[in-house]
Amino acid sequence: MLHVIKRISRILASIAVYVICAYGYLTAKGFVYDGKTMILSNTAHAEEQTFSRKVEGDIGILDERIRALGSENAPITIFAYSSMSCAHCRDFHKFTLPKLERDFISEGKVRFVFIHFPIEVIAMRAAKLSYCLPKEKFYDFIDDLYDSRDWLFSKDEKKLYEHAKKFGMSDVDIEKCNADKKLTSDILLVKDKAIENFDIQGTPSFIVDGNGYKELIVGTKKYDDLKAYLEKRLGGE
Repeated sequence: MLHVIKRISRILASIAVYVICAYGYLTAKGFVYDGKTMILSNTAHAEEQTFSRKVEGDIGILDERIRALGSENAPITIFAYSSMSCAHCRDFHKFTLPKLERDFISEGKVRFVFIHFPIEVIAMRAAKLSYCLPKEKFYDFIDDLYDSRDWLFSKDEKKLYEHAKKFGMSDVDIEKCNADKKLTSDILLVKDKAIENFDIQGTPSFIVDGNGYKELIVGTKKYDDLKAYLEKRLGGE
């Protein structure tokens, strides 16, 4: 009887490990849990047939948490809700954002604000570390984490902490950052407001604010389509 119990325990343990690994893999590939099943984050609003839709409400991010690229006087601001564990967010950051910087941000037409929308614990850890770094190191740290995914698939947070140390954080700094409950609360508050005000459920999602109104764009888009959309918005449409 004891032998049977031990065998059943080993089987259950194996199943648990498989489920955890599968969940980590899927979230890394851009899937989110919608309460029933795992779906691609950029199909979280599959019913949306248009490129964008108007929304209302406050972003709710504190000034001290704003990390922006571009001029404060730009006529349009893009708030990009991203998770550090999201593959589609990584693709946007690596391949689309540089084009936005070239065509719009550097020209003073668009201001870009990265907002953390963590979809799992390790993404929250990364988000907190990015805010604990000096502001001028924020985007370099984000770039570094998106370039190297070793920290995401590591069995613990040591790899993530190694990346933070490359940017000057000590063990004491990391421990203090992890223990910062207000920072956790700030991140979750903005996430909750995004869900409540804009019905954001997956990443990446974007709020485009300008000309007196906001619009929500869900998921990754072809750059040419995004460029055409922004040019229309800049033209007053």
